[in-house]
Amino acid sequence: MRKTVFRFWLVNLLLIIVLFMLYRVVIAELQPADTTLLERFFNIMDILLNLGFSLIYLVVMVAGSFSVFLNLIEKIRHSYFLSFLTFSGIPLFCVVFLAVNVSIDIYRYNLAPAPLITLLCFSITYLVCAVITFLIFRKKVKL
Repeated sequence: MRKTVFRFWLVNLLLIIVLFMLYRVVIAELQPADTTLLERFFNIMDILLNLGFSLIYLVVMVAGSFSVFLNLIEKIRHSYFLSFLTFSGIPLFCVVFLAVNVSIDIYRYNLAPAPLITLLCFSITYLVCAVITFLIFRKKVKL
C-alpha cells in the first residue's frame, strides 16, 4: 500500500510541476502595452503580481499534496469521503476561496483582476486532475 500511495503522490507532484510551468508560460505570453511610463509601471506590477501568485500556487499545492499520505491510515483509506478530501480537499478550498474573491470583485467593481482569473483557471484545472487521480486511486485500491 505504501508504494501505491507514494506513486499517486509522485503523479500528483508531477502534475503540480507541469501546471506550474504552464502557468509561467501563460504569464510570459502576456502582451504588455508599453506606451507610457505609467503603463510600463502597471505592466511590471502585473508581472510581479502574477509571479507572486504562481509561487503561492506552487507552495500551497505542494504542501497540499502531502495529505495524500494520510491514505496510509486505514481508517481514512476505508472512508470514501476522507480519502477524497486527502486528494482534493485543499484544491477545493482554494477554488472556492478564489471563486468567492473573483465574484466579490466582479460584484463590487464590475471587473476582476486578470491574475486572479488566471490563478482560478489553473486551480480548477488542478482540482479536476486531482479528482481524476482520486478516482483512479479508488479503482486501484478497490475498497
